[in-house]
Amino acid sequence: MTQYSSANPEVCICSLTVEAERMSESKDRLRVAVRVRPFNQREVARGCKRIVDMDGVTTYLTHPTDQADRKSFSFDHSYWSFDGFNEDKISGTNVADPSHPRGHQYCDQERLFGDLGRAMLADTFEGYNTTLFSYGQTGSGKSYSVIGYGSNEGIIPQFCHEIFRAIDENSFTSSSIDPIQFQVHLSMLEIYNENVYDLLTPSKSDKGLKVREHPKKGFYADGLSDFVVKSYSDIERLIKQGTLSRTVVATNMNATSSRSHTIVSIGLDQKRTTQNGEITITSVVNIVDLAGSERVSKAGTGNTSGERFREGVAINQSLQCLGHCIHALAESSSASSSNFPINSHKNQRIPFRDSVLTKLLMNALGGNSKTIMVASISPADIHYEETLSTLRYADRAKQIRTRAIVNENPIEKLVRELKGETQRIKATLTRGNIDPQWLKTVVNGRQSNPKDTKKKWEDELRAQVTENEREIQRIIRPTKQKEFQKVEEDLLTVELFESKRNHERAGPFLQNVNMDPLLNGRWIHYLKRGTTLIGKSQSSSTDIQMIGPGMQLNHAEISFHENNRVTLRPLTKNGRVLVNGVPIEPSQVELQPNDRLVFGATQMWLFRNPALEDQAGVSDSPMINYDFILHEMSAKSGLDILSSSSDSKNSLQEELVAVLPSIEEANEISAEMSKPVKFEIVLVAPEIQNSPAEKMVPSQVYVKMKNLEHGTEYIWSKDKFFTRFDFMRELYRHHQNEINGEEEESDDIRITDERDPFSESSDAVVIIGMARVVLQSLAHLVEIQEHIPITDLRGIKIGVMKIALVPCADKEGHQLQEDHLIDSSDQLVGRNIFFTFHIIGCRNLPPKFRDLHCKYKFYDDKVDSKTKMYPYSSNLQFNHSRILNYEPVTKELLDYLNHGSVVVEVLGRHIIENNHPLNQSFTSTPMNTREFLSGEEDKIVLSRFALLRTGEIMAQKPTINNFESVLKTIDGRKQELLGELQLVKRTHVRLQQRLDFIRQMTDRCLLTGQESIPTALLDAMLNANSSEQARRIVQQLQTGEDGDEWVDWSVTNHQKEHKSSVCVIS
Repeated sequence: MTQYSSANPEVCICSLTVEAERMSESKDRLRVAVRVRPFNQREVARGCKRIVDMDGVTTYLTHPTDQADRKSFSFDHSYWSFDGFNEDKISGTNVADPSHPRGHQYCDQERLFGDLGRAMLADTFEGYNTTLFSYGQTGSGKSYSVIGYGSNEGIIPQFCHEIFRAIDENSFTSSSIDPIQFQVHLSMLEIYNENVYDLLTPSKSDKGLKVREHPKKGFYADGLSDFVVKSYSDIERLIKQGTLSRTVVATNMNATSSRSHTIVSIGLDQKRTTQNGEITITSVVNIVDLAGSERVSKAGTGNTSGERFREGVAINQSLQCLGHCIHALAESSSASSSNFPINSHKNQRIPFRDSVLTKLLMNALGGNSKTIMVASISPADIHYEETLSTLRYADRAKQIRTRAIVNENPIEKLVRELKGETQRIKATLTRGNIDPQWLKTVVNGRQSNPKDTKKKWEDELRAQVTENEREIQRIIRPTKQKEFQKVEEDLLTVELFESKRNHERAGPFLQNVNMDPLLNGRWIHYLKRGTTLIGKSQSSSTDIQMIGPGMQLNHAEISFHENNRVTLRPLTKNGRVLVNGVPIEPSQVELQPNDRLVFGATQMWLFRNPALEDQAGVSDSPMINYDFILHEMSAKSGLDILSSSSDSKNSLQEELVAVLPSIEEANEISAEMSKPVKFEIVLVAPEIQNSPAEKMVPSQVYVKMKNLEHGTEYIWSKDKFFTRFDFMRELYRHHQNEINGEEEESDDIRITDERDPFSESSDAVVIIGMARVVLQSLAHLVEIQEHIPITDLRGIKIGVMKIALVPCADKEGHQLQEDHLIDSSDQLVGRNIFFTFHIIGCRNLPPKFRDLHCKYKFYDDKVDSKTKMYPYSSNLQFNHSRILNYEPVTKELLDYLNHGSVVVEVLGRHIIENNHPLNQSFTSTPMNTREFLSGEEDKIVLSRFALLRTGEIMAQKPTINNFESVLKTIDGRKQELLGELQLVKRTHVRLQQRLDFIRQMTDRCLLTGQESIPTALLDAMLNANSSEQARRIVQQLQTGEDGDEWVDWSVTNHQKEHKSSVCVIS
């Protein structure tokens, strides 16, 4: 234990105490800060607009398409880092630019630490536990605020610098009579797929650490390494080692920062002697880097797209449970006047036990901790939904209250209590009686095997004994020299890695490429002279082991020749190898500096050859990153949108690029696990989506799952696919552990038909096709009856739907009268409109479906309207009628009728054919999925498609991709023309009617000898809608004379007075 003396220890940290008192007005509430970053390169390239503004502590968010929709959120701090800064030429740090209008508002790293980090530092020396949450979507700048970049150090590096500086300053005023002993220790863990991994002492297996509950400490990761550190350089090297371990795990598991949480814990122990004896003050600082919030932005309620498939599945459960806990704690805090919500709102269940993350953060959220949340947001309009979700999340979190206490205990009393508790636990184990309260809290009524339950209870008690003994040893014994030696040895591992890297810098090497910039380029494989074998085998013959879907035992070999030449050769036809986005055949190819290599489905590497780089003048290009490789792969595979630079097209391109690697990985996983399925990308064009024509949404990316056993196809949304995909990865991990003979401590994942991510239930409802109904005729109160083509998502006509749109006079559906008719759709505004929507029937549908029915939504419907269901038939008579009324018609509704449409979906369930040819192929011969796919003509993951709208074509390479036609021109224009034809007929009839009315009027004048007609009556006759109105106007001719006042009978029957002006008949 490092010793420092002080005559008056309370005075030693007085400057830090001032910082704590400065924040005392919000000491019991979770403090929230929001920070907005500048545009990144992608946002600048897309010409994004800024939608975030800040004024003081208030953050404003403006809707991208509605400037009047401006939301405001108030936090403890709103940090503006979008602009108003320059880079200091000497230090390289970003500093405020006084000449910029926003220079006074700019928040640099120093200000961020001054507001948040120093308060945390003061609380730590006072003996409080503190927690810093970093929250936001991937790429929002979370890591910059917490870790920093280059000379712009984040909160963690500055905090670590300051904690040792504060210890050193206390030593200057200490006295040897009354020493204070300080000890700083550090741990680092990662939560991925609900598994906890120690990043400082990584295990060779994939089991992870157990999360256990201690009656006093709460939840903790059993077996997590905790290293004593003596300086900031020790912490820096340990974090570098943890980051390297995380890189290895992320590369092998294809995990990214958007899928895992990292917790760095820095503990400070202070021992000092007072008049009452020796006491210890312990405090722990938890820095939590949460996964990307966009993973739950659409699933905050725990129900992704109405899909309950993932109940009980581990992936992303942590963020959802964290959201539920924050929501429940905020509600509890708002409903109670107490400072401790858990005790004040006993009926409210806080679901801390529902995930590993919330277990470990239980104290930070509602217990003994002072907590800060830093929410990072993007300023770009394309991230509006994610930014709004983050701000709402943070706004909810600020309502949470905690009750932090100083962790100060007399050492003798603390040790006595720990020993007493240990003796009680051992006695309980001897008796063997399970604690009923433990059963109520942990088992919580769930059915389980009594033997398994007792074993779990005994394991928990033994773990508590071990933890208590470890705690006693840490308290009563000074740090042994061998512990310091162990730290030095572990730190030396990182130094040796760095020195080896520098020593072999002249030779060629591979460096990893990861989505997370912090993990990018961290893992390096140096190539030896001769041949380097790459594969997933753990044998000694494998030089570079790469794990993941699609990797073969002996996948490829790299040869390092004389004259610094390096060649690459695949070793198997099933082993996918891409060089610069192009698959290479089982032949040798020479590698060039900065070549991009992809092995299997997930292993991405950059080839570097310093000797050739120096000769050719090639340098390390920062542009070569994860996104660059994805775009290159998509372009080389034919996924490139040409003749288009609009934002919607760029957005579509990025969606395709983002989905493509996951589709390929899913196919590799299904092949390795012998699952008879195949995944493909399909696009749904705006023409068959339910949106007005002038508010056309971009084409949407969907995923088709094709069952190779019985030929059924299912169309999944992206959200549903990624939900299933996460579980596929988890199953694949378990599958690999079984192959490698590694035992799983957790229960085996039992897959049922309902939870199998590779299949759909036979009762799953699928979209058979869609019919688009143009509504223009309703805007003119014209009845229309039409046969509309039903097309599937590939654009192929699969049937015909007969529909009718019938305007009516009232809610009962009575027929329109002549006086209800209009000449222009604008006349509908302010009036009431009633009409009947008929779905009469469907014809010629494919016979492979059952339980057929239709559903649709009209205008502002919140729920779907559905027809009755038919068990089996290709020709259906639905006779569905629905009367809709809008009182009155608004301009928005009129615009919808004039330019919009209703998409009627035809739904059903597959009829599973046991004698399907594909099924016979699987059952007749022992053929696995990969062999079956290798015999298919269609081997790729993309259906051949073309967007047949002007200027939008998908670049295709027939030799690589064999796309089906997903989209064809939909016959909506035909419906529009038919509607216009009906309008022409209506206009012709109306004009003929008016001509007849005028003829009646002139005949009356000729009969009576009247030589003139008042223009008021003539105008009224031109606007008459019925024979009755015309008759009444003609009667006016019999009584009116020149100079009298005439009554204008308009369509609305409003009376207006006009002076006598006449139209002379000659």
